[in-house]
Amino acid sequence: MKILEEPKDIRLKIMDFLSRREHSSKEIYRKMSRKVESKEMLIQSIQELEKDGLISDERFAESYFQSRKRRGFGPLRIKNELIQRGVQENLFYSLDATTDWSYYALEALKKKMNGKSPEETKDILKLKSFLNYRGFEFQDIDKAFDLLNKEN
Repeated sequence: MKILEEPKDIRLKIMDFLSRREHSSKEIYRKMSRKVESKEMLIQSIQELEKDGLISDERFAESYFQSRKRRGFGPLRIKNELIQRGVQENLFYSLDATTDWSYYALEALKKKMNGKSPEETKDILKLKSFLNYRGFEFQDIDKAFDLLNKEN
């Protein structure tokens, strides 16, 4: 592995990461820290890119939030994943304000069921456990099951 010593090389490598997808500043730091000689130079490069608007935790949070929501993950899981990636919790709450999570829980439930209705209590509990693992809150899980029963 090549150790980067010049600010220009560090910036180019960060730009390479950013060309593929949005990253939080913490993610960039974590990925790059093994590849640079000077941590101070890395921090300075990240700050410059933030100042230039090329690294944005807000933009990353928006992109990540929408992606995970579409893939069937709930608010608890998404919030924890964003915090692990260095995004402030209040950014999550600003994105989450208008989301009807029971709709997304219902969509994840339908996909998991694959057209088969759960017959036994054991099967229903498994599906509820799955949605809970995905990060949905209990009231959204119950509402999703109510909506499913109304559809059938």
